[in-house]
Amino acid sequence: MLLTAKHGRGNKVHLSIDGEYSITTTDKVWLTSGFHNDTEISEEEWTTLCDKINFEKMYERALDLLDMRDHSQREMLDKLTQKFGWDKRSQAQFVCDKLAENGLLDDEHFARIYAAELVSKKHVSVAGLRAALSAKGISRDITSMVIDEMSINPYDEIGHIIDTRFASYDILDENKCNKIVTHLYRKGFLMCDIRDVIEDRQKAARIAQYDLDLN
Repeated sequence: MLLTAKHGRGNKVHLSIDGEYSITTTDKVWLTSGFHNDTEISEEEWTTLCDKINFEKMYERALDLLDMRDHSQREMLDKLTQKFGWDKRSQAQFVCDKLAENGLLDDEHFARIYAAELVSKKHVSVAGLRAALSAKGISRDITSMVIDEMSINPYDEIGHIIDTRFASYDILDENKCNKIVTHLYRKGFLMCDIRDVIEDRQKAARIAQYDLDLN
């Protein structure tokens, strides 16, 4: 097979086999490939070169994604597969392994950052946090470790949600109260914790109402 190279815009190099365009790479990859323009190449050598080109493309794409935010390993694998195709998933896994080896892809680091964000911004329950981390491909062991480190207080999280999302709700109104309970239960909070907070809020509301009536 005859390998030919044609320089394109910027640092792009377009490679063709027997006069038919096949793949685009960069000056860096081409100059370190060991091949030259108008040279014979075997099928095995061509396959190896294409694998190297695809690896560099995936690796650069992964670095771009990591520049935007941290990713879990499974999340990165899925994004690279979506970008380059399912037939390249094994190569995408190799890229993820290299990123992890270089300390650029760390599930523990990602889990801590992601969990802290979910708790501080969305005030999720422990169950909700487990589900969210699982959806990102985080292992059970890492998830349990991160949750134990955070020491989430369900009463504080439930109270914050009531004070913000349901600030205009009358806690003594049965229909309104049921909506609050349903919302919190769907977010994964335990019913016993929900009831404890609701009862404390209702007790405080009754006392406040009683004082108001006296005045």
